[in-house]
Amino acid sequence: MIPRQRLLRVGGLLAAGIALFLACTYLFLPTQQVNELIGRLLADQGLTLTPGAHKTPLPGLAWRQPVLSSDQGALARLDRLTVRLRLLPLVTRHAVVGVTAALGAGHLDLGYGINGSDALELAADGIQLSDIPFFKTVLGATAGGSLWSEGRLTRKSGRVSGDLKLEVKQLAFTGVKLGVFPLPDAANLRCQGMVRVTNGQARLESFTLQGDGLYMRLSGELPGGANAATLPLNLTLEIMPKPEFMDKQKLVFLLLAKFTASPGVYRVPIRGTLLKPVIM
Repeated sequence: MIPRQRLLRVGGLLAAGIALFLACTYLFLPTQQVNELIGRLLADQGLTLTPGAHKTPLPGLAWRQPVLSSDQGALARLDRLTVRLRLLPLVTRHAVVGVTAALGAGHLDLGYGINGSDALELAADGIQLSDIPFFKTVLGATAGGSLWSEGRLTRKSGRVSGDLKLEVKQLAFTGVKLGVFPLPDAANLRCQGMVRVTNGQARLESFTLQGDGLYMRLSGELPGGANAATLPLNLTLEIMPKPEFMDKQKLVFLLLAKFTASPGVYRVPIRGTLLKPVIM
């Protein structure tokens, strides 16, 4: 047998094995048990996901109009959510889980590599903050703007590193309150930043919010992993308003006066958790 024929035969056997594995996984996947497992994992974070998942035509799971909630209320709603094992990477012996989500005109596509050097790829665009209940539920705020993000993380010696870029177009928010302290209302902000992951540790690198009369910069360590919702925050928000902006919201800046770092500069420490952030 010549080498080319041998290669074709091996490739055919490999493809047949992958197809058989996927078929068996699909046919015997215990959807109810998977939903119960997801429920237990989320319950450890004080979260729930409803309704349960159902099988997709290709091996995978999908949710119709899922809602992620905490004891405070709804945090996120989607029109569709699908999780599948991607077929093509299996040919090169890489297992990649693909996640796609849709919310209105916005979308999110994520690939998580279970093995290999490619750990994560993310692309999101057109997600409207007004469609995300987190801001009302957790911050008591009304928010608007369009979210875009993309990035890639790689894995080396078991450690994950890389960058995720963030941008929000025409950000606006009113009524933000962290614990007992309010933040100033703002509109038509230009927002850009980056989450940098180094050896598995995530940091928000200078996420800037800039508009007429106001400049803010948010940075600090971000919790990650399966316990992200309950791990402590360690963020700092710098607020640099112009005098005319301060005059319009005198009460807010009077309450924030204890965080004055220098004339016209407020350095506000944000602690608590993702679901219960507070200014300390």
